[in-house]
Amino acid sequence: MLIEFLNKLYLKPQQYQLVWLYIIGQINDGNVVNLTIKSIRKKFDLPKSKLYRILSFGLMFFNKQLKGIYISNVNGVLSIEVIRSGSINKVDEKVETVVENVVENVLKKKRKKVLPNELTTSVIKYLNQKTNKNFSINTEPTINLINKRAKEGFTLEDFIYVIDVKIPKWINTEQADYLRPNTLFGNKMESYLNEKIIKNERNDKFTQTQSAVNRAKAEVDWFPKD
Repeated sequence: MLIEFLNKLYLKPQQYQLVWLYIIGQINDGNVVNLTIKSIRKKFDLPKSKLYRILSFGLMFFNKQLKGIYISNVNGVLSIEVIRSGSINKVDEKVETVVENVVENVLKKKRKKVLPNELTTSVIKYLNQKTNKNFSINTEPTINLINKRAKEGFTLEDFIYVIDVKIPKWINTEQADYLRPNTLFGNKMESYLNEKIIKNERNDKFTQTQSAVNRAKAEVDWFPKD
C-alpha cells in the first residue's frame, strides 16, 4: 500500500510531495500521532481548498485498517498509526528506496532555480521604465512566461511593441493595473501585436504647448534692459 502510494506521489507536483512526506515523517511506531490540518496549512501556507485536495489524494490510500499505515481525518485532525501483523518488525527496504527517490526528486526541484536571461532582463527593465513600476527580473513565473513566448517565436522587439501598444491605451485608466507581465505576455500577446500604437493626445498637446512656450521664451526678451 505504502509503496503504491509513494510511486504515485513521485509523479505529483512538489507541494503534494512536501505535504505528504511531512505527514509520513510524523509516524511514531507503536503510538498514535494526531496532527491538525490547521497546523499543516500554517506550515505550508496553502489555501484551504488546495490543502484539502492534497490530503484527499493521500487519505484514500490509508483509510483501511489493514497492515501498514492507517490515517483518518476526524474533525480536522489527522490520526496516524501503524497497523502491524505477524512478523512485520521493520520498514520494507523497497519502501525506504521509494521514499529516498521521492525526497531526492523534491530536492532536485528545489535546487533547480530558474535564472533570468538577457531577454527577460531587457523586457522587464523596459516595462519598469515605461510604467514606472518595479517588477522583479528574478520572479520565476515571469521568467517562465517570457521564455515560453520566446520558444513560440516571439522576439525582444515583439515584447517591446506590446508594451508600447498597451501603455497609451491603459495608462491612467482602470486598466492600468493590467500593465504587468502575466497580462501583457499571456495568451493574448499575439492579438496585442496586431493592434496599432496610438498616441496619447493629452500628452502630445501638453508637449507641443510646452515646446511653443520654450521657443517663445528663447525668442522674446522677457526682461527690460537697464
